[in-house]
Amino acid sequence: MGCELKSIKRLEKFWRNFFLAFPFTTDLKGAVVIYYPEVPFFVLNHAGDINVNEDEAENLLNRVTEYFKSRGFPFVCFRISPLTRPRSFISLLESHGFERKAEHSIMVFKGEGLENKLNPEVKMKEISENEIDLYNKLLIATFEMPVEWKKGWDKFTLEFMRKGAKCYLAYIDGRPVGTSAMFSLEKTGGIFNVGTLKEYRRRGIGTTLTVHALIDSSKEGDTLHTLQTVKGGDAERLYKKIGFEIDHTISWFIKKF
Repeated sequence: MGCELKSIKRLEKFWRNFFLAFPFTTDLKGAVVIYYPEVPFFVLNHAGDINVNEDEAENLLNRVTEYFKSRGFPFVCFRISPLTRPRSFISLLESHGFERKAEHSIMVFKGEGLENKLNPEVKMKEISENEIDLYNKLLIATFEMPVEWKKGWDKFTLEFMRKGAKCYLAYIDGRPVGTSAMFSLEKTGGIFNVGTLKEYRRRGIGTTLTVHALIDSSKEGDTLHTLQTVKGGDAERLYKKIGFEIDHTISWFIKKF
C-alpha cells in the first residue's frame, strides 16, 4: 500500500505541476483551477488537487463554482482522485447537483522491448512551430472535436511546445494520419494526444505513436512514463498491449449552469 500511495502522489504531482506551468492555471487555496475557455473541454476547465478540511469543503465548492460562473462559462467541473480530501467531497458534489461526467484511467508503463513494437511502415516526425496548423487539423479530425476549437488548440500547442513538449505526426505513404505528444517533468514523461484517423486504425499506428513518445521520454531520463485515457475504452486496451498498467482512476464531476 505504501508503494501504491507513493506512485499516486508522484503521478498526481505531475498532473498538478504540468498545469501550473501554463498561464491559465490558478493555484487557489485548497485547489488548482484550470481555466482555458478557448477550448471548452472539461479536461482544460476544471478544479483539481482538492485538499481541504471537511469543514472548508463547501466553501471551496462555492468559490470554484463562482470562479467559473462569474466568467460566463457554461459549467463547473471537479477532478477527483484518490488523494482528494476530504473523502466525503464526492457526496458533497452530488448533493449540490453535480453528476459524474467520466472516469479516466491513469496508466504507467511497465513493459519492455519497445523497438520491436514500432511499425516500420509508419514514419514519425517531431513537428516544428510552423507545423502546428497541420498538427491541430489532424488532432481535431482524429478526436472529432468542433472545428471552432482549433484556434484555441493552436494557441495551446504553441505554449505547450515552448514549455518543452515534443509533438509528433505519423505518416503513411507520405500522408499525415496520427498525432501524439510527450512532456517531461521531474523525471516523469506524460504522453498526450495519441490519435489516428478513423480509416487508418488497427494498423499499428497508435502503437507506434505511443512507443515513439515512450522512447523519447526514456531519452529525456524519465523513470516513469504515464498517460490518461477513458476507463474501459478501446485505447485503454491498446495501451495494456503495449505494456501499460492502470495505476489509479480519477473521476470528473460536472454541473451545468
